[in-house]
Amino acid sequence: MHVVSAPRQLTEPTAREALNLAAGWYVAMPSRQLGSRPRALTLFGRPLVAWRDARGAASLMRRHCPHMGASLADGRIVDGLLQCPFHGWRFDALGTCQSIPGQARIPAAASRPAYPTVERYGYLWAWYGGPHPLYPLPELPAAFDRLGWHRGFRLADRTRATARRILENTYDPDHLVDLHGLEIAGPMTLRLLDSPVDTATNGPPIVADAWFGAELTWPRYIGRTGAIAHAVGVNADSFLLRVDGWPAGQRVSYYSDGVLRYQLLLAVSPVGPNETIQHIAVAVTPAARAWKNITKYLVDRLEVTFASNQDLPVFDSIRAGDRHGIYLESEYGLRAFRKYYQSWVDRVSVDA
Repeated sequence: MHVVSAPRQLTEPTAREALNLAAGWYVAMPSRQLGSRPRALTLFGRPLVAWRDARGAASLMRRHCPHMGASLADGRIVDGLLQCPFHGWRFDALGTCQSIPGQARIPAAASRPAYPTVERYGYLWAWYGGPHPLYPLPELPAAFDRLGWHRGFRLADRTRATARRILENTYDPDHLVDLHGLEIAGPMTLRLLDSPVDTATNGPPIVADAWFGAELTWPRYIGRTGAIAHAVGVNADSFLLRVDGWPAGQRVSYYSDGVLRYQLLLAVSPVGPNETIQHIAVAVTPAARAWKNITKYLVDRLEVTFASNQDLPVFDSIRAGDRHGIYLESEYGLRAFRKYYQSWVDRVSVDA
C-alpha cells in the first residue's frame, strides 16, 4: 500500500525569532524627543512609554497599565511618578507601582518592569536581553557630547531592514565599490582585528567578549570619483576605516593619509520585525584653520549623507529576515560578524 505523507507544516517564527536581536544597548530615541510629558514609542516589537521623573532621569517600560490596559503615555507626572490616566495608579522609574487610590495593598502583579537605560551622547539607550546588562554602554570620544554647528551632525532613517542587516553592512567592502560606485586605484581590503586595544583611538576599550573590530583600507580615488574628491580637497593616497563595536552598535574612525577626518557612531532602534531606525552621529575633526571648519563640515556631511541615502533603497526592498544568503570567499568579514552577532542573540534571556 502506498502511503502519502502529510506535508510538513512550517511554523511561523515567534516574535522574538522574527526580531533576531542580539543582547545589547540600542537607541530608544534621541534625548531631545523626550520632554516633561510621557511619550509613546514602539521598540523591540513592543508598545512602550518613555518618561522623566522629578530629577529628569529617563525611564522606559511597557506602555499599558496592568490594571485595565490604559495607555500610560496618556498619563502625567505627579510627584515624580507616572500616573495612569484611567484610575490613577502611580509607577516609579523602575516600573514599580507605588500607589493605588483607595487601596492599602498593592498587588504583586501591578508593577511594570522597566528596561535598564542610560542617557548619553544625545540618545536614550535601552538594554535588550534581560533584566541586567551584560556589559556597560561603550564610551565614545568626548566630541560626541557637543555635536553642534560645524562640529558634527546626526542622521536618522527608518528602514525595512533588520538590525543585523544594517550593522553588518560595515563589514561588506564589496558593496562600497558596487553600490556606492567608488572608483579606486586598487583593491579594498578588510582585516579583522584581534583585540580592543587595536581600536583604542575609537574610545576606551569595549568589554572583550562583547567587542568586534576590523579595518578597511583602500587607495586613492580615480576617475569621476577621483575628480570630485580632488575638487573638494578630500582625495588622498590611502584611506582607512577603523571600526569596532558591540553587538548593537559601532564606533568608526575615518582617516585619509593617516589624518583623522571624522568619527562616527552607528546605532539602531529595532521597532519591530524588518523595521529598524538607523542612527548615525558624526563628530567632525576640526580643521587646522577656523575658516576651513565650515567647508570641512559641509563636505563630510555631504559624503556621509549621500552614502547613507544610497543604502536606504536596498534596505527598504531587501528580503525580510536574516537567515539566508550565499557566501563568497571574500566575505569572511561578513560571515565572522554574523557568527559573532548570533552568539549574542543566543544570550537573550527568556524574560527579555
